[in-house]
Amino acid sequence: MTKQAFFTVLVLLACCVALIQGLPTSSRERCLCRRSGMLSVNMDRVIKVEYHRSTISCGQEELLVVLRNKQRCVNLNGDQGRRIKQAIMEGRKVI
Repeated sequence: MTKQAFFTVLVLLACCVALIQGLPTSSRERCLCRRSGMLSVNMDRVIKVEYHRSTISCGQEELLVVLRNKQRCVNLNGDQGRRIKQAIMEGRKVI
């Protein structure tokens, strides 16, 4: 009986390990933008523009603009955000 109990516990432990390895490490996403972002930004003050596609760690697309000493997110549903994303996708110069 002890052998059977040992093997039962061993099988249950193996199943638990297999299930745990398939689980995500965190329930929170690691996105750079916490909110939807600004609707528009003064392009004269922009130093750099970064577009990030959705990934495993962040399930949303993000558009970041780098100003002198800060980063801001631009809303991709806004008019300016759509135009900047389209320019990046087409390979045109944004700034």
